Amino acid sequence: MGRTQSSIQDRMGLLQVSAINTAMAALMKTLTAFTKEKVIVNRERASGSYTMFPYLAAKLVAELPVGAFFPLVFGAVVYPMAGLHPSLGRFTRFCGLITLESFTSSAVGLAVSSVAPSTEAAVAMGPAIMVLFIVFGGYYVNADTVPVWFRWINKCSLIKWAFQGLCINEFQGLEFEVKRPTDQKSGADVLERLSFGPGSGASGGSVAAAAWAEANVLGFCYMLTLYLLDKSAPKFQPIIDELASS
Repeated sequence: MGRTQSSIQDRMGLLQVSAINTAMAALMKTLTAFTKEKVIVNRERASGSYTMFPYLAAKLVAELPVGAFFPLVFGAVVYPMAGLHPSLGRFTRFCGLITLESFTSSAVGLAVSSVAPSTEAAVAMGPAIMVLFIVFGGYYVNADTVPVWFRWINKCSLIKWAFQGLCINEFQGLEFEVKRPTDQKSGADVLERLSFGPGSGASGGSVAAAAWAEANVLGFCYMLTLYLLDKSAPKFQPIIDELASS
């Protein structure tokens, strides 16, 4: 990509689509798979084969390589083809951010599937939640203009933290061509307009801070999944031996 003013919009659009595509792919995969898997898990839990924590931990570890493979391939293809910032360090951070976002989106899918009674219900609930995260993801609505009573959605949005980290990674240090006084001269100006600059709060101005906020959402979703699965454990009427009771 060039350094013209129009390239700013091109970069932001690409980074936003990358964040949405990564999140939706991981979410839909989890929603369709885990709701079917939950039937088997509930049967095995009822027989006392295992408890929820060992099951969930084993599931996450086993799926870690597959879950990381597709985001890494996506980043390896899109980053050089789009001509983003030609730096190995920035490319590594780009891939790391979308991989972390993919895991977080899968965790959201696990939490939704834990309470959904069927695959159809999960597929209806998951995208509806993701739409909220997209709207409050920092691209369509500026974080500084979000009403106070909706800011919790902004802080919970996995799209927002991924998009913020990707923008900081891409725009920091860039200089753009200026033809009019209103043009944005540098990547710092772009980040300030998006409210992603150093003065935009605890997670502003740093890729690491945005990644840490994303990891917090990831951890919360895992804990919520564990709690919901534990509370939704199958319950059965105990069998009473009538002969023994008489």
